[in-house]
Amino acid sequence: MKKIFYPESIAIWGLSNRENNIPRLMLENLIRWGFTGRLFGIHPKGGESHVDGVKMFKSVAELPLVPDLAVFLLPARFIPGALREAGEAGVKRAAVLSGGFNESGGQGEKLAEELMETAREFGIRFMGPNGLTVANTANGLCLPFTPAFKPPQGGMSMITQSGGMGLFLWNLMADENIGLAKFASIGNKLNITEVDCIRYFGEDPETKVICLYLESIPNGRELIEAASEIDKPVIVYKSNTTSAGNKAAMSHTAAISNNEAIIDSAFERAGIIRIQEFFDFISAAKAFELPPMKGNRIMAISPAGGFTVMMADLCETQEFEFADPGPSFYEEVAKFTNAGVINLSNPLDLGDVYDPSGTASAISLALHNENVDGAVYVTQNPQMPKDDDVFNKMFKTDISKNVTGAIRSSGKPLAACLYGPTRTINRLKKNVTVPIFSSPESMIRILKKQQLFHQKKSEPAFKTSLPRGIDMDKASAWIDSHTGTCGEESLELLEAFGIAAAPNKTATTEAEAIAAATAIGYPVVMKVISPDAVHKSEAGGVLVGLPNENAIREGFLTIQKNLESYKAGARFDGVRLMAMASDGHDMFVGGMVDDAFGPVVLFGYGGIYIEVFQDAQNALAPSNEAEIRMKLERLSSFKILEGTRGQIRSDIEGYVDLIHRVSHLMASFPQIKELDLNPVRLLADGSGCLALDARCRLG
Repeated sequence: MKKIFYPESIAIWGLSNRENNIPRLMLENLIRWGFTGRLFGIHPKGGESHVDGVKMFKSVAELPLVPDLAVFLLPARFIPGALREAGEAGVKRAAVLSGGFNESGGQGEKLAEELMETAREFGIRFMGPNGLTVANTANGLCLPFTPAFKPPQGGMSMITQSGGMGLFLWNLMADENIGLAKFASIGNKLNITEVDCIRYFGEDPETKVICLYLESIPNGRELIEAASEIDKPVIVYKSNTTSAGNKAAMSHTAAISNNEAIIDSAFERAGIIRIQEFFDFISAAKAFELPPMKGNRIMAISPAGGFTVMMADLCETQEFEFADPGPSFYEEVAKFTNAGVINLSNPLDLGDVYDPSGTASAISLALHNENVDGAVYVTQNPQMPKDDDVFNKMFKTDISKNVTGAIRSSGKPLAACLYGPTRTINRLKKNVTVPIFSSPESMIRILKKQQLFHQKKSEPAFKTSLPRGIDMDKASAWIDSHTGTCGEESLELLEAFGIAAAPNKTATTEAEAIAAATAIGYPVVMKVISPDAVHKSEAGGVLVGLPNENAIREGFLTIQKNLESYKAGARFDGVRLMAMASDGHDMFVGGMVDDAFGPVVLFGYGGIYIEVFQDAQNALAPSNEAEIRMKLERLSSFKILEGTRGQIRSDIEGYVDLIHRVSHLMASFPQIKELDLNPVRLLADGSGCLALDARCRLG
């Protein structure tokens, strides 16, 4: 990766003096940005001695040295051959900007395969295709062909699947006093991916914040592993979250949609910050320029009462805790007030403090208060007649030096938002030493993400271990002896993993059914066994509360008739008799395999209304009990499990243990593509939980 971002020599294929030659625009960017390495141009037709002073050659074999980086901006059909030529000359790094590969289907997919095969043959790592590839403000490297001025150098590095979105962010950064370290436009990411870039930027001393714009995440496990290994914030804007977005992405960068809830869960485990608004990239870069917010106690401050009310709502929405700085703090602030007509509290309305030095002192007192972990401040610089009146002083006096001192002295963040005419605010953003946010909403939202990031990094690394009481040999034997979709016989697999079910037996005849029910004890539940009726309730294949032998005889015939009515010719393999479970709360536990993130465990409110309420959480498998408990508490139904209106608390720990075991089952056996335990009955007396029904699909 270093040679891609720090090449000492570059060869540009397709360069010429023609008026509309796009590679020439790239060359001019390199010159404009001050790249100091050697430059060569290659054009097989020859006929030109130089382009903008850069010497031209007909082939890479004619160059005086093997270039560190080969850059291709040619029609797609020529690039595999050009890459082969470069490989034969000893080139090991390349940037492919051209489109027309797998994103366009058909012949483009064949060209993509040929490109990857050529790279493998010669051991070439390349960025692209179909992207603007790389830029580096440290050495003036700029391969994007759109004419661009060099952004200010800074700590944000960007990885983007869309070059255009990356350039758009450059333009935002210019007005927001945010500097760029490195830029990677990965395009179709056929060779170098976002994972490679994250790992490289994680070790890059110039990169402080890593920002990603992604339209697909095909290698999700690798992504979260890479992000977990580094201490720098990784901020992701993931588009292509709707069917319309997916259609556009398929024609843009060959993206494939991911399950958004699974992405959120995976990102949370890795400490990746996911943003929903593109401008939050800017806000995030600013938030991480501030000291870490090490706790959740916040102070909201403004000279305008309306702003304090607005910030109160925003802080509560983000689940900040309002700090209590104590009586002595308010006594000190009261010394700076004019008329004493405003009740001082948190949020802190400083509308009665006319002297700017009093405002600066109040901010310093707040940040140095031991009960405050961070603060937010909203004010304005209005357009008003210049004068020496109190309000000009109040709104126009620069207190940034004092605020910066308070931030550095306390080691705590103060996030500030300033309203006013755009030209004035942009000038102030460039001239002051503290970051200025553009809106309270984004500021408070991102400060919360900053606080959660530092909290996550201070916690022990995620670990999990196999629960006790698992018979792995028995489970393996069951997996080896089954194929396709399996119904309640899946309970046998669950038993091997220590997951309890109600006592049950199978029967293929009426007499066997009576014997099984007698052995279990009445009343019992009877369920159909048929590969054609996995959803038994819909097939009339579940009878409950059968009290005696006559009911068993009638039920056995009824279930057969119902199955035939549900699907003519359906295969009847018998029935399963199960003890009636006592009353309780019906939850569910499931498993699936996500294309990007692998095995996942899902859990939540179950029973026949599972799809109505959709009260569910998920975790990558294997999970651990702490993660499962945290997510379980987010369910709307969790309060029911805790016991409401005088009901006994359910066996929440038992349910957590069951979910934990299922997560390890999914991780241990990749053959399990889907798993469904529904319902899982948490008994009303709090004595335990039982899997009452199960099915799985093996592949």
